[in-house]
Amino acid sequence: MKIKPLFLLPGAIALVLGAAAPMLPTFTDFATAGPGKMQGRGAKWQELNLTEQQKAQMREIRESTRQKMDAVFTAEQRQQLQTARQQRQRPNLNLTEEQKTQMKAIRQEAKQQMDAVLTAEQRQKLQEMRQQKRQSRGNRMNPQQPTTP
Repeated sequence: MKIKPLFLLPGAIALVLGAAAPMLPTFTDFATAGPGKMQGRGAKWQELNLTEQQKAQMREIRESTRQKMDAVFTAEQRQQLQTARQQRQRPNLNLTEEQKTQMKAIRQEAKQQMDAVLTAEQRQKLQEMRQQKRQSRGNRMNPQQPTTP
């Protein structure tokens, strides 16, 4: 299975920024992924039962977001990101505070655009899935100690 570098950019950015805040929906190409490729993070899009029009709108938002994020990086950072992707490693881009602020704003804008594409029922379902993810992430970070009687 060959992973397109485009799909790794948002994930790499999220890792670099340590985004523990509510995450932007995963930039998985849910419209073209085949069987078995929707497991894990992209599976939530299947659960939302997006229409073809919604899928197309999501692709446009994703592409626009990628371009905006690319514009924030310096040429050296873009090269470092590309190299890290090719080696399947986590990039260390040393983003400035201004770049971090810009990236956060871009992610927030994309999240709002994606939420606007969804119906009220789909937004509710996505919110529930995000909450479940936050809870499971919290449980992994703070496992409860077994109690002894």
